[in-house]
Amino acid sequence: MNSQNRVRPARRSQHDLPVQGTCDIDAPVQQVWQLFGDVPGWAGWNPCIAVARTVPSGPPAAGSTLLWAFRPIRRRYLYRLPAVARLTDVIPGREVTWEVTAVPGFHARHTYSFKDLGDGRCRFGSWEQASGPAYRLLRPFWLAHFRFVRDASLSGMADAMRRNEGAARLVRQSGATTGVPLVVVPGMDGSRGTLAPLVERLSRSRPTFVVDYTTERNPRLEDLSGEIARLVRTELTGQVDVLATSLGAVVAAQAIGDHGLEARRAVLIGAFTRVRDAQLRANNLLISVLPRSSYRLLSPWVLAWVCGPVGDGWRHPFFRHVRASDPVQVAKRTRWEVGRDFSTELAKIAQPTLVLMGSRDRFVKDLDSEIRTLRRLFRRPGSEVREVPAAGHVFLPSPAVDTAVEAAEDFLDGAHSTPGEREAP
Repeated sequence: MNSQNRVRPARRSQHDLPVQGTCDIDAPVQQVWQLFGDVPGWAGWNPCIAVARTVPSGPPAAGSTLLWAFRPIRRRYLYRLPAVARLTDVIPGREVTWEVTAVPGFHARHTYSFKDLGDGRCRFGSWEQASGPAYRLLRPFWLAHFRFVRDASLSGMADAMRRNEGAARLVRQSGATTGVPLVVVPGMDGSRGTLAPLVERLSRSRPTFVVDYTTERNPRLEDLSGEIARLVRTELTGQVDVLATSLGAVVAAQAIGDHGLEARRAVLIGAFTRVRDAQLRANNLLISVLPRSSYRLLSPWVLAWVCGPVGDGWRHPFFRHVRASDPVQVAKRTRWEVGRDFSTELAKIAQPTLVLMGSRDRFVKDLDSEIRTLRRLFRRPGSEVREVPAAGHVFLPSPAVDTAVEAAEDFLDGAHSTPGEREAP
């Protein structure tokens, strides 16, 4: 081990008192590390954290600055405790250590440790030690605070792993057992809500599995695509059909083209090569300034403005799932989309592909130009790009849902099969 990455023992004196603890977790160490490595997401699983970020942004790295705020030890206490630390030692999957020295006369050193126990289990630990006259002056408070941080961190991580946070899941949607399995990759919120009516109807005739990635904690879009490809290969054997929407279309393309997902056919709804950057930046600004409760109250109206017409679709499950989504993760995935051209990513799908685009999609920069680009990308035998009347980026009006279901069923059932394509068993 490089000496500069090794945890150095904190200076001990009669005033130093380590506060430490560990817990054994029924989850692989990689999953625990992945959740921990998403610093802006700490508030979602650690009850002691109100907000957190690194400067520069990204996963923990030695030399970066950590900015965060603690929630109060008791809910009735009306304070938020800000903190600034320098990350000194980072060994991915093993430990993270930082030092707090911003307060004169106060020095604290905190280490989170990760140990692989084998058999898909790991040990997660928290260790903290402080010294200095400012620490001694308020020693009872600091000891209580350190115990609060230790207990909240350990219990929060254990609870998050029981909820399978930090990883995508493959959720079966039907009891059908014959035919090529259909894998559904949702849009930005990671849940089935965007495609729920289509999934419900398509799953009546084919084995259908939805990738739920609401709790993923990947730092990059490409990492999420790789995780989903591995998940599907582990859970299902042989070829699959893919139904994907919005950001999920890019994820599916990368999973197929870069990570070996064996697809037979693909249906993409609301695919895009470029998005309206200004609208998405405004959405992220709203997320950053509004409390979560307020954002979730406003999110249906915001998404209707961003995505397109609702029609008779106000009862669509999309809105319920959007309200329940984690704004921090939605903002992260939005940043993955802003300023990028995904033409080369979508072109990685070599299989027969049906692309359905709403005729009133407001998510893309220029709908006519986008459709021309998509038709160029999918100009191959067995592929087609169609416009669906009265639909936006999310197919909310019921006529749009009916059109999409009929088109998808016709396409997946092989009405336009190409020579040599494997038929469903």
